[in-house]
Amino acid sequence: MNSRNSTSPATIQDVARRAGVSISTVSNVLNGREARMRAETLERVRNAITELEFRPNQSARRLKTGHMAMIGLLVPSIANPFFGALARWVEEVANTRGYGVLLCNTQRSAEREQAYAQAFMAQGVRGVILGSALQAQEHLAPLIRQGLAVVSIDRTAQHAPLTMDYVSLDNYRAGAIAAEHLIALGHRDIVYVSAPLRSLNRGIRLQGARDTCTKAGVHFEALVRDVTPGQTEMEMAELGRTCGLELQASQISATGFIAMNDMLAIGLMSGLRQGGLRIPADVSVIGIDDMFLGRYFSPALSTVRQPMKDIATAAVERVLARMANTGEPAHELVFLPELIQRESTAARGPV
Repeated sequence: MNSRNSTSPATIQDVARRAGVSISTVSNVLNGREARMRAETLERVRNAITELEFRPNQSARRLKTGHMAMIGLLVPSIANPFFGALARWVEEVANTRGYGVLLCNTQRSAEREQAYAQAFMAQGVRGVILGSALQAQEHLAPLIRQGLAVVSIDRTAQHAPLTMDYVSLDNYRAGAIAAEHLIALGHRDIVYVSAPLRSLNRGIRLQGARDTCTKAGVHFEALVRDVTPGQTEMEMAELGRTCGLELQASQISATGFIAMNDMLAIGLMSGLRQGGLRIPADVSVIGIDDMFLGRYFSPALSTVRQPMKDIATAAVERVLARMANTGEPAHELVFLPELIQRESTAARGPV
């Protein structure tokens, strides 16, 4: 192992020596030019960057290239733990590639999304990961034409003709898995609870659950509720609690409930319990995402898991590849969900 002065920051020369490669090879890794590099060489360089805690000199880099070794990450709200987890994985993966991450909250506003993306470009940031899955993305077209590399999480290429990459959970299958689970437990009256369908993934999850119930001959209803005045869309737990109270007050006969995501499911369980229902003795509740908090609630939340680390890794790798070659055709990567059964779902009791 090569030695160096541990009190001074590592340089690109230190990384090259540690990895046993040329300085230009390290530079190629730092700038996302990895397409023709051997996997073994790429791994050595990345390991050296991590071991030496190497961080590129952003000022010198920008003077030389006009760009910063940063990636923009736009999410609806970091107040939602799901997006906090996504940001954590994106940052971890980006750091191993020699990049930092700039995080902004858009509140699912196309105007804010566009404004932040423009600000990123003005500061020399050439790549952005989107986490909002808005219904339309045409507001980003001018920036993409100007050279902004964009990767969109949680939507598919068929819904937008823009030249960007797409990394997504199979949201249709996620909704279907949740419905299949409740049906297998004997539930024949199921309600799907959702926040406003302002993003594509929400509508697709709902459709997957609906189609599955229809095919099985199971009664299905969807309760889609907007936010109340003064309540942000990200306050999912409170929205779920409100829906639970509403459902209980209406004296519905449903015994199985699917929530659009885990935060909504946690609030939904609170509202149903407040209304006098026992979970899972009277009704079963399942969410989607596998937010880490879900396993610590009582009862622990059954859910449909997203492979968060894999999705974040793919998003970072694709945005770096697109930054290196903006002329690439659109790529699409779809990840499969997984059922995680815990305590909030159980076989339907005798009627």
